[in-house]
Amino acid sequence: MPTTEVRRVRDEEFDAWCDAIDVGFHSPHHRGDGPQRRQWMLPDRCWGAFADGIPVGTYRGLKLELTVPGGAGVAVDGISSVTVAASHRRQGLLVRMMAGELAAAVERGESMAALLAAEWPIYGRFGFGSAADSCDWTLDARAAQFTVDLPGTVELVDPATARAEAPVVYDRFRKQHPGCVDRADYRWDLRFELLRAEGKEISKEPLFALCRDSSGTAVGFARYKFGPEKFVHQRPDMKIMVEDLFALDHYYEARLWQFLAGHDWVTEVGTEYVLGSPDPIWRELLVDRRACWSSNHWEGLWLRILDPITALTARTYEAPGRIVLQIADKDGYAEGTFALEAGADGRAQCAATTETPDVTLPVSVLGSIYLGGFTADRYHRLGQIEEHAAGAVGRLTTLMRTVHTPFNQTGF
Repeated sequence: MPTTEVRRVRDEEFDAWCDAIDVGFHSPHHRGDGPQRRQWMLPDRCWGAFADGIPVGTYRGLKLELTVPGGAGVAVDGISSVTVAASHRRQGLLVRMMAGELAAAVERGESMAALLAAEWPIYGRFGFGSAADSCDWTLDARAAQFTVDLPGTVELVDPATARAEAPVVYDRFRKQHPGCVDRADYRWDLRFELLRAEGKEISKEPLFALCRDSSGTAVGFARYKFGPEKFVHQRPDMKIMVEDLFALDHYYEARLWQFLAGHDWVTEVGTEYVLGSPDPIWRELLVDRRACWSSNHWEGLWLRILDPITALTARTYEAPGRIVLQIADKDGYAEGTFALEAGADGRAQCAATTETPDVTLPVSVLGSIYLGGFTADRYHRLGQIEEHAAGAVGRLTTLMRTVHTPFNQTGF
């Protein structure tokens, strides 16, 4: 077996490395896209495992900003494009690539790493915890009646208008919702197919709709396409597939769903892998709440705390309190005992301490409770948090809880 080297990708290896990503993700038809990917992939965050110069493992980091409770944006290392060739599995290649990039993230001052997991069992062993759930939603268009008159007007717009206005709305939207990450310009260009392989034509299928308030300002956006034409007993039974949808409040979000449901021939409007909120408030505005149902409930964001002091002081807290946390981290990044104290204004201080801990928890559990999507009590009942002082788990649960359910609207 030849020696396998793990390191950053060299320029002359980049195209072959991109092809290895496509094979790893079962998309060999995308091979050859390396030249266009050079436009947005960060060379210093691209890692590979090479056997005699041939890429047999891939891994890359992304520069992301995560909205945390309180609305602050925190720099995190997004992790993507993780593959290991079938011929080189179970040889510790992911462990080595992960170690290289996480160490680099710490050097850059990024207090957390984030990812979306294709498979559940993989990333917990690296200290990641499932931090926010997501799911798809389907609306029965025939029963899409609402209890109130919904504000705003919705209009179809051309791709150029959508490309100009949708990012502005999204940036306002994601700053309101803990768990959401930013979308760099190149990500929008990819969504609008402005960055594409040479010779590939822009698809004419997607349609773009903007919701505007009474002043004409864009407050919501939807990108969608029609499903296959279908008639049952000569009655139309078509579906609209939503590829992106967000708005600045639940009334405008409901207005967009109402618009989509109003299309002729359409009996259902649904999302698929759009990473929607698991608890959308707009659904409560329906006359019949059961006219909208969820499916494909899964984790829309995993977090790995690298610097507990920076991460815990970046967010705000809805109740004052103090607790001493002992964090177990086999890789050492977050290992230690820390005193966390939140004041009445929601701001907190955190520092390393030699005090006796109130609780002990693994770093993966800290990642899970960090955004408020899951409670400390949950993991205590599962035997994953050890309580040393009476009532400490209850205090930690109250301290980390948030009013709004976190979710991530963007895949990466």
